[in-house]
Amino acid sequence: MSATTGGMHLRSLTGLRLYAATAVVLYHLHLYFSPLRDGLSPFAYGFTGVSFFFILSGFVLAWAHQNGDRPQRFYWNRFSRVWPLHALTTLLAIFVPPLSTPTTVWPALPFVLTLTQSWAPIGGYVATFNGVSWSLSCEAFFYLLFPVLIGPIGRRRRLPLVVGLVYGAMAAVALSTMVSLPEPSANYLLGTIPLYRLGEFVVGICLAVLIKRGWRPRFGLRRAVCFAAILYAMLIAASYVTSGGPGDVPIAYANLTMIPGFAAIIAAAAANDLGGTGSALGSTTMVRLGRWSFALYLIHELVIRTAKPFVDALDAGWALAASAGVVAVSVALSGVLHEFVESPVEKLLRSLGREKKAAAVPARDRVSGPTAAD
Repeated sequence: MSATTGGMHLRSLTGLRLYAATAVVLYHLHLYFSPLRDGLSPFAYGFTGVSFFFILSGFVLAWAHQNGDRPQRFYWNRFSRVWPLHALTTLLAIFVPPLSTPTTVWPALPFVLTLTQSWAPIGGYVATFNGVSWSLSCEAFFYLLFPVLIGPIGRRRRLPLVVGLVYGAMAAVALSTMVSLPEPSANYLLGTIPLYRLGEFVVGICLAVLIKRGWRPRFGLRRAVCFAAILYAMLIAASYVTSGGPGDVPIAYANLTMIPGFAAIIAAAAANDLGGTGSALGSTTMVRLGRWSFALYLIHELVIRTAKPFVDALDAGWALAASAGVVAVSVALSGVLHEFVESPVEKLLRSLGREKKAAAVPARDRVSGPTAAD
């Protein structure tokens, strides 16, 4: 979905999606390829890119929302945007041998196809088939609640206080859970279950409503990026101080550390676009690659998984070169998937939705023209 309202497209936010997807790709290269584990250790917290996507998702949906938007139309547009490519990559993970998973949990398939797998902590349901789709299960929950949330949030006057309370509640829940439960259980509850991750989505909604009301951050995009980089460096440093290795800060703590930095980047990038200054993020190339980012997110782990046996047999130098090739193939496939599957199927489904709506409304009551929900 484009960050558009009243004709204003926030191009930089589309470009930012590429960086978040790239962070996740680099994290999976670090996770899967043994020869690169040490060399790619700075990317051990690339999984926090998912947190960025959750905040950005709340921002974009709230930015595009207009009073009078119908929930039914919203749900259909979200389905058209997300589910077809998810279904295709799930099928690739099942039936295409080079991309298919070595272990298939067949009972999980109904959960995966209905995007409810993140609610099922049993039998490897969360990570089976195309493992990255667990985050879409969270997004589906966010979409379900968005029409309910946007009204009350939009009417709140002290939204900075709401953001602080949401963030504080997430921190309190994370701390109490981490000290009370074994780490695997805590990681599931705090990293995967949609109910906890809803807080990031709500932060994004609040940011968008604030900016719609005229609030602008007092810092620029460069300072916001520096702030996020400092927070990330703190995570890397904490790894060595607490446990002597990268990636050992618990998932919830890593995400909580990065949320303020991600929120600052999104707010500053939106303010740049609204002020007419723009940035390199809004260039034609960056916007196109940003539009490919959803497909990149869904296809890259399948490519990495396919390449793993070959890359693990190489020394570090050749493995690094091979990983660059894996990234290139993933980006190329994402372009093909977006241009020839994701975008045309979404347009087709949305047009079918409009036709059904028009057929159900008497001619005298029909209103022409797209809405912001498109």
